[in-house]
Amino acid sequence: MLRAVRTLLGSRWPVLGMLGAVVAAAVAVWALIDDGDVTQVATAALLGLALLGLVVVGTNARDAAQRARKLDSKLTKLVSATDSVAAAMKALEARQSDPSGGPLAAVIGAQRLDAAVRHDELLARYDELSSELTSTLTEEQLSELSALTNLYTMLDPDDEVPVFGGHAARPQTVLRLASLVRRLPGDGLVVECGSGSSTVWLALACRRAGRGRVVALEHHEHYAELARAALARHGLESVAEIRSAPLEPVTVGGETHDWYSGKSWADLSGVDLLFVDGPPGSVGPRSRYPAFPLLARALADGAVVALDDVNRDAEADIADDWLAEEPDGVTLADAGAVGRTRFFTAHRS
Repeated sequence: MLRAVRTLLGSRWPVLGMLGAVVAAAVAVWALIDDGDVTQVATAALLGLALLGLVVVGTNARDAAQRARKLDSKLTKLVSATDSVAAAMKALEARQSDPSGGPLAAVIGAQRLDAAVRHDELLARYDELSSELTSTLTEEQLSELSALTNLYTMLDPDDEVPVFGGHAARPQTVLRLASLVRRLPGDGLVVECGSGSSTVWLALACRRAGRGRVVALEHHEHYAELARAALARHGLESVAEIRSAPLEPVTVGGETHDWYSGKSWADLSGVDLLFVDGPPGSVGPRSRYPAFPLLARALADGAVVALDDVNRDAEADIADDWLAEEPDGVTLADAGAVGRTRFFTAHRS
């Protein structure tokens, strides 16, 4: 009946109900003031309360209906989403049960095949590069690598050593020099014309052998400082010294060359190993020639003299000249070559 009345009155029924309740209350108050019948007053009051209750109940019912409609809409959407998920799961199960694996398996299979092909291509390229490297390295380069490995094994440096390359002596040469250091007397002296990585290796050899010391003559102050820093990193200052030796003109054998200043080497004596790796060729084509004539007096009997870069014509000519000369009664005997370095043995007559 409530729904029928609500339908009849439409959305206006709450307002009409409240208005009826107010009128009933007003009638009850009027009857009470006018000394009316108690029955009339009670009837009017009850009618007003009934109308008020009808409005409250109807309003709550309308709100509940609206909430029910919203909940029903959400449930409908949830059911639709559940149905979609169920359909997708059924489709996936159907694909998984397919012996061929279905479209998904086809995609995965294609990716695996592509990865396998790429793996094979990388392995083939690795083998190709390894083959190219082996064929590219010459016998000389392989020898230098072997010598470098021997140096690190024999001397075991515990810090950075200046790299080989550029004008530096090659590993084969330094390995032979380091081996010679092991045969030095306790107070043996190694003199090097020029400084660099070889100076550090020779100093390491002296420390490892527990004998000898190194004196290197360097005309370029920048390279002298680099060599001193390298020696300091290894704590080799007590066994190696870099002397600043600016170049000055000197006449030897009728030739004038720029060579290390006399005061940098005048006090040297008892030299057991002389390694001539400077001055560089840029100073002059025969800039290393004065080394033997000027330092012959300082060489010990049986000393070893090594001249680097004899692969160049100028140094090859210098080696031949040294063999033919006898400064201060000292002669050199050819002791063979290692790499691009030629070795000699000094004898006093």
